[in-house]
This record gives sequence, structure tokens and C-alpha cells, in this order.
Amino acid sequence: MPDNPLSPTQNIDLRQIVYEKIKEAILDGIIHPGERLSEVDLAEKLTVSRTPVREAIRQLAETKLVALIPRKGAYVVLLSVQDAKDLYELRSALECCALTHLCQNPPAEALQEVRAVFDGFNDSMSQFIHYDRQFHSIIRSGSGNKFLNSVLDNVVDLIQLCRRYALEVVPLAASAAEHVGIIDASSPGTWKKANASSGITCGGPRNPWPPTWKNTRSSPDRRPDLSSIDADKKEVSLWNKDGVL
Repeated sequence: MPDNPLSPTQNIDLRQIVYEKIKEAILDGIIHPGERLSEVDLAEKLTVSRTPVREAIRQLAETKLVALIPRKGAYVVLLSVQDAKDLYELRSALECCALTHLCQNPPAEALQEVRAVFDGFNDSMSQFIHYDRQFHSIIRSGSGNKFLNSVLDNVVDLIQLCRRYALEVVPLAASAAEHVGIIDASSPGTWKKANASSGITCGGPRNPWPPTWKNTRSSPDRRPDLSSIDADKKEVSLWNKDGVL
């Protein structure tokens, strides 16, 4: 597993490195959805000035991972249940297209590497999420379409904000077995079989939120109105009575 991304950075391409480090911290859950991004704190942790941090936050706002609230600050976005469903639906449609191309010339070595991890998976959620991201990266990069890859990359990043909560009510072994099924079906001319195995269909995805999700320990109970956040408040609640992430 990689080291903490919020470790001191080195001056290679400072602006881009700071962006990647903060982004990784968000996607890894080190910085939580709804949490305020402090330029001062981040600059101190990364041992850089506030300028590259400020630029990185603006860049993250362009990807929709961060919301900039006038006179309040920058916050990692909170996704509603409908946001999550919409993102899963979009990912399914795009990965359907990606699988069409990937199955013509599948990257066998990369696929078999992650297959070995998922086959009989019995590890932690953090490990699953790490290799799940790697798996979906193989699908989008294997399409050979740089534009599709770029769009999918952003969609998957946004899904990552709520992925951990969705997985709390899904048996990891079952999800890992589905990944194995997709890989085994990903040979030339068999992309339709891969779709059927994964639930990825051009007509739309299966419901990513099980009926019991709202009753889980991590289901949100209160979603804050970001426009009313106190400028001094560094973190906002994930909980919402309507089941919003």
C-alpha cells in the first residue's frame, strides 16, 4: 500500500505534485467528504507554500471533487444518494463501451494480476478498494480511447467519495467474485458475457445501493447546507436524515 500522500513533497513539478497528493488524500479517505480544506494546514503538512496548495484546490474544484463556497472556504464535496446513483449509471454506460474495446485485445498480464488478488478474496476493505481502483483503471485504460479514459477517470474519482460507504453492506467476497467473472469473460469477442457477469449493461446499471444501506452505521443522517457553513468550522457532518452522503 502507498505511503500517506500528505507527506512532505519534493520540488519536481510542485504544483502538479501538490495537486496529486491532496487528491489522493481525498480519494483514500484521509480527508473526508464534507471536510474543509485548510491551505495553512495542507501547506504545513506538505512543507510547501500556500500558493501551490491554493492552485491545487482550484484544480480539484474543476474536477468537482471540491466545492468552493464564497466567504466560507473549500470543502470536499458531499454526494447525495441520487448523485451516487447517477454516477454509477454513467460509469456503467462508459465501462460498457470500454469493455467493448478492451475485449478485442485484453491486457492479460494486468488482468491476471488483479484476478489473483480477487480470487478467494479475504482481506480488508482498504485492500479491496485499492485493487478495485486498479481493476477499473485497467478497464478504462484498456479501451485505447484517451477521451473515454479521461472522462471515466473523473467519474470513478467522484464515485470513490462514497465507495467505502456503499461497500459496507456488500459482502466483499461476493464483489471480488464478480470482478473475477468479468476478467474470465474478458477475452476477444466476449464483452457481452462480461457485461452480464458484472451487471454493466448499455441499458443501465443495477441499483448500487442495497435496500438496507440507509440503516447501516455509516449511512448519513444529516447533510449540511454548505452555503451556511461557519467560516471557522473545519468539518461538516456526513449524516442526513434523508440518506445523503
